[in-house]
Amino acid sequence: MGFDDPFTGYSLLLRTLVYVVVPAFLVLQYLRARRALHVFQLEGYKRQRFLAWCRDNPQRARFLTSVPDKKPLVMTGRAWRILVTTIVVCGVAVYIPSGIAHLAGGFPFDVLTCALALGLLFFGLPRVLVLADAVMSPVQGAINARFLRAAGSKLEEVAPLVVGVTGSFGKTSTKFAIRALLGDEREVLATPGSFNTPLGVCRTINERLTSEHKAFVVEMGAYGEGEIAELVAFVRPTIGVLTAIGPAHLERFGSIEAIERGKYEIVRDLPSDGVAVMNVDDERVRRLADSTEHVRVVRYGIAPEGSPDVTVVDVETTRGGTRMTIRLEGSSFQATTKLLGRHAVGHVLAAVAVARAAKVPMDAIPERISRLEPVEHRLQIIDGAGGVTVIDDAYNSNPAGAAAALEVLGQMDARKRVVVTPGIVELGPLQTQENERFGAGAARVADVVVLVAKLNRDALERGARSAGGAEVVVVDTLEQATEALKTILGPGDVVLFENDLPDQYEG
Repeated sequence: MGFDDPFTGYSLLLRTLVYVVVPAFLVLQYLRARRALHVFQLEGYKRQRFLAWCRDNPQRARFLTSVPDKKPLVMTGRAWRILVTTIVVCGVAVYIPSGIAHLAGGFPFDVLTCALALGLLFFGLPRVLVLADAVMSPVQGAINARFLRAAGSKLEEVAPLVVGVTGSFGKTSTKFAIRALLGDEREVLATPGSFNTPLGVCRTINERLTSEHKAFVVEMGAYGEGEIAELVAFVRPTIGVLTAIGPAHLERFGSIEAIERGKYEIVRDLPSDGVAVMNVDDERVRRLADSTEHVRVVRYGIAPEGSPDVTVVDVETTRGGTRMTIRLEGSSFQATTKLLGRHAVGHVLAAVAVARAAKVPMDAIPERISRLEPVEHRLQIIDGAGGVTVIDDAYNSNPAGAAAALEVLGQMDARKRVVVTPGIVELGPLQTQENERFGAGAARVADVVVLVAKLNRDALERGARSAGGAEVVVVDTLEQATEALKTILGPGDVVLFENDLPDQYEG
């Protein structure tokens, strides 16, 4: 090609690199960065968790050919800042070293430097994305601080009764039950969906809280100690609800003892005139309730051994919901709800305890219970096609919740009972044991157990086959499960979908 001729081969190569190859590469990086950003956003912009996903999925992280939109990428201001900074960093990392090599040594050092930079940036894009987020951290921090200050001022101005709700499971359903029993939506605001982080709560306050709201129900989530305390310090609840302590997110907390300490922060940090509403059916919560002396404790539960202040008898579950008799304050009343299962009864009892602590008239409570609606994807009954009943419990399963879902399935009048599940995730060292137990439980209740994806397959299958009785079908994807169900299900059958796919990026 005549690289020794500055006006022919070398010059053409250089111009092609500068004006064609590198710009085309940056366009490619932009498309790949959007896919990486999608994963980063799904991981809550947690850098270490995003990098851990990349380590666990090296092929997908390396080539970033696709990330199916099970949960679409939302191009927020933060997302745009990270994306633009990523492309700027890529451009700088190619042009500056290549330019220096060109001035210092010319050919072939500049071409080799450019090629090396392109290769490193292509395969190292996830780390470039994390670097871009770190570079923009001061800007994001300033923006977050401004929104948090505005939310704090607004919350202080409106001054509603604040109820905090946390636990290893049952938070969201309990939160919505409390909201319904405290009053209508014009008077009672609850954080939507699973908005349970400081910024999610802040956004709810800034966008939805008005002077008409008399109460604010806040779901509080955590992946480590201190996170509940941060939320409590921000919204300052006077009623704190602790639903359960279990191994959900065990791998993030590190130990069940850390989970217990982290969840108890909602009670520990209540003001002296506060009220702790605690589920004494849970052994760990019961022990904490027994040792809590700095605030008034209202105990709720089904089992008498917990000595609950708010409890229930004569529980009857049907396809249409649950009937029960609720006892509290030396009296009792009949209640009917569309909610299903033992855990749903617990959500109702927690809400009744909060309502009475908030001085809601007793005669208003039964009617409000009757209006409770199931939370989407949490033991939600759906009339499926072809006379099939669907129990949708596909949101974030945990061992106790999965057992409750199987109990509901077992109580359903059905020609055939089917369970579809990928098992339970984020249980750390307990994951194999708990999934084997769940597989056995599913096989004892269901006629057919469909296992989806590979993560928990061995433990689930081992448990299901050890229990015997049920047919076990193994598939890799939801699409394959759907095809299998077409040959399995018929009129009068009930199918339980327990938990979403363990990898939220899998299509």
